[in-house]
Amino acid sequence: MSTSRPQTQGILIYALGIGVFATMDALAKHLSRDYPVFELVLLRVIVGYLPILIQYRLGPERGWQAVRSRTPGLQLLRGGLMLASAATFLLSLSRLTLADATALSLIAPLLMAVFGVYVLREPSSRQLSLTIAVAIAGALLIVHPYLADLSVYVLVACLSAIFYALAAVTTRKLGQSDPSIVTALWGNTTMLAGAAALVGLTGWTWPVEDDWLPVLGMGLAGGLANILYIVGLRRSRVSDVAVMDYTSFAWAAAFGILVFREPVSAASLLGAGLIVGSGAYSAFHKLRRSGAGASSKLVARSRGRSLQPSAQ
Repeated sequence: MSTSRPQTQGILIYALGIGVFATMDALAKHLSRDYPVFELVLLRVIVGYLPILIQYRLGPERGWQAVRSRTPGLQLLRGGLMLASAATFLLSLSRLTLADATALSLIAPLLMAVFGVYVLREPSSRQLSLTIAVAIAGALLIVHPYLADLSVYVLVACLSAIFYALAAVTTRKLGQSDPSIVTALWGNTTMLAGAAALVGLTGWTWPVEDDWLPVLGMGLAGGLANILYIVGLRRSRVSDVAVMDYTSFAWAAAFGILVFREPVSAASLLGAGLIVGSGAYSAFHKLRRSGAGASSKLVARSRGRSLQPSAQ
């Protein structure tokens, strides 16, 4: 099997996680009007144990193998970063449109790519630099209207992006030492403990009957997205999957227009087109390179067999 094929699979799994995560954001946006931030985080992680339980039942790890971590300190750090990213993003959603909050979070993939190259020492390439440059151009088109009016919630959204990028780098690092079920369980449990401790600061509002289905969907989507992210980052480099995060704006714009009836500016749509295009190009490049690598190995093996002397 070509060494680039697992990386391609990782990118596609990660991209699927983005779509699932965007669904969770839309449900959280709906609920953020009536419920405190840390309550939503707490409800999300409680329901998020269901996908982890399914992963445990289907996976090879059993007992302490699914719990014991070789780097518990790093696991706690990742959980804390995830909690901070989720809480600050939900806080920004309470005042910003879904598309606007997501647009401001687009600095995260750029930070992920930079951290991947300069912190994790992942190899860079001309293709990676080109896709990042195009994505930056698209992000600037989206973020530009906010530069003249930096409200507190705009800064909170940007802070969420920083926490998210650091959590992604930490997830990639943990993929070298711990199974994905261990990382998912530690992350969810750390978020549970943190949110439960902080929910007293913001209060608790018991969900009404009509909101239990969105709460359940939010938790399931968050848990499933977390697993997809972990598996994707285990198979591919942070700098490779970072560009795919830019597609989250397309999801947010679609949910904003179709569900919340929120307007999206022409500049944002143009920027999103550049961003999604760069992500699609990156994925296509990986798929083509994976196929070329597999073909070249097959040809090399065939040539090697043809040069061996035949048995008499």
